[in-house]
Amino acid sequence: MTPSLLEARDLRYAYPGDVPALDGLHLSIREGRRLAILGPNGAGKTTLLLHLNGTLRPSSGEVLLDGRPMGYGRDALASWRRRVGLVLQDADDQLFAASVAEDISFGPLNLGLSEAEVRDRVAGAMDALGIAGLGHRPTHMLSFGQKKRVAIAGAVAMSPEILLLDEPTAGLDHPGADQLLHALDELGRAGTTLVFSTHDVDLAWAFADDVALFSDGRVLAQGPARELLADPGLLSGAGLRPPLLVTIGLRAKTLGLLADQELPARIEDVLELLEGLARRCRVPVGEDR
Repeated sequence: MTPSLLEARDLRYAYPGDVPALDGLHLSIREGRRLAILGPNGAGKTTLLLHLNGTLRPSSGEVLLDGRPMGYGRDALASWRRRVGLVLQDADDQLFAASVAEDISFGPLNLGLSEAEVRDRVAGAMDALGIAGLGHRPTHMLSFGQKKRVAIAGAVAMSPEILLLDEPTAGLDHPGADQLLHALDELGRAGTTLVFSTHDVDLAWAFADDVALFSDGRVLAQGPARELLADPGLLSGAGLRPPLLVTIGLRAKTLGLLADQELPARIEDVLELLEGLARRCRVPVGEDR
């Protein structure tokens, strides 16, 4: 198995008033994989992401990058955040410059890069997120979906090895979510390790390589998405139901329609199954029924 690129060990954290958020949490992030941190709202997923790039510091436990514990001094945090980018759920929490290009260039400029390299990074990030024509647009005049993509482009322009995303498709309509996931898919194929929080089991089934089932500040289980999301009992422990395609696939197996085939990964797989069933059940005209 690929060794962990980023790892959380025994993280504990409570908000003021002793409100527990993380309770002895362990998590492993492998290079080049897509990891969904999956759990109900209020489970502490956002708090975990804020720990994974050093925004929050645990009361105990540690975060390791390449097997080395990370520090919280100014230089250590700057190095950490160059390698681990974070995109918050509400893009308005991250956009502050007058124009899209200025906002995306902020991070690279703070790395001390030349103007030419900054321009290249900004242009590349905008191309990757499909917003190349928005460079001069004021950030306050963007749609919700455009703001999301600009926020992600700002993180991508830093060329992080790992990109953390908090509920990336929340609030987007279906076309907007598809467009964003296509952009993230391209980033993943280019080598970026993607980690995203969500309560959407169908999104995790369609997009993630691995999942971490999260509840009450702990990771209940972590492993391949195709294994964990096909276990209704395990999901129930995290307050979740199986993805729709898993429910359909398990029922089809019970009825003997799938045999030893894998569970459907896409809705197109279900449609092919139904078409095959229809062909088998069809009786030619003129024959006895």
